[in-house]
Amino acid sequence: MTVNDLMTAVDRLHPNQFSSTDKLRWLNNVEQTIWHEVIQTHHGPLEWEDMPIYDDAESEDELLAEDPFSRLYPLWMDAQIAYHNHESMQYDTAAQAFNEAYGSYRNWYNRTHMPCGADHLRLVDRRWGCENPRF
Repeated sequence: MTVNDLMTAVDRLHPNQFSSTDKLRWLNNVEQTIWHEVIQTHHGPLEWEDMPIYDDAESEDELLAEDPFSRLYPLWMDAQIAYHNHESMQYDTAAQAFNEAYGSYRNWYNRTHMPCGADHLRLVDRRWGCENPRF
């Protein structure tokens, strides 16, 4: 999903009065959360300088969470729209759906990517307080 795809879908599915600047700020918030909580905790091809910051609602840049997990973005935007419109029931529903989608993405990423530091794993025999050479 691209930034443009998301912005188009949000405006079509959830008509709102918010500016593109507001929606880009919300998008950047969730992308930075994904970057810090998921991506940076694992080895991967991305470096700190690669953290996305979007400033164009018509950008064709791909978002971090790829399909089928990209559904978390419209849910996040729906929750933000409801929150800023003071629609607590709609917000609760959207936030719960977002949390489930984000959790699914995070769990998948954790299962399929090597965490940082895992290559330095060593097993210690607690009885003797030393490394166990059998492993």
